[in-house]
Formats: sequence, structure tokens, C-alpha cells
Amino acid sequence: MKKNYLSKGFNRLLISLFFMFLGPTVVFSAFKNEGHEFYYFVLILGTIFCLMAVYLLYSGIMIIVRTLSEKEYNNFKND
Repeated sequence: MKKNYLSKGFNRLLISLFFMFLGPTVVFSAFKNEGHEFYYFVLILGTIFCLMAVYLLYSGIMIIVRTLSEKEYNNFKND
């Protein structure tokens, strides 16, 4: 069961890596086309992608740390 949580944390980190590249690319594309009618929509979408990257990175790291510290705590408790 703990191995499942560890893989869940790494999956979130990989998804976060995808959004780390996608978000700034979309924001840059929005700034290059300021006169376009979808400027604000693309800018907001890029900002949401960037915020998702930060959230997924944080939650992935917290899942991994929580899983590893729980494992160490249980080993220490059994000794």
C-alpha cells in the first residue's frame, strides 16, 4: 500500500513537469499576440497551467515525504 502512495507521488511530479513546460509556453504565446481577441483567455489558461504545476509539485513532494517518513517512523517504533 505504501508503494502505491510512493508511485502516486512520482506520477504527480511527472505531471507537474509537463505543466512546468506547458504553462510558460502558453503565457509566452499570449504575450506575443496581445492584439488577438483570445488574448485574455490564453493568458488565464497559461496562468492556470502554471498554478497547477506548482500545486502538483508541492503535493507530489509532500506525498513522497509523508510516505518515506511514515516508513522510517514505523521502523524506529518497532526497534
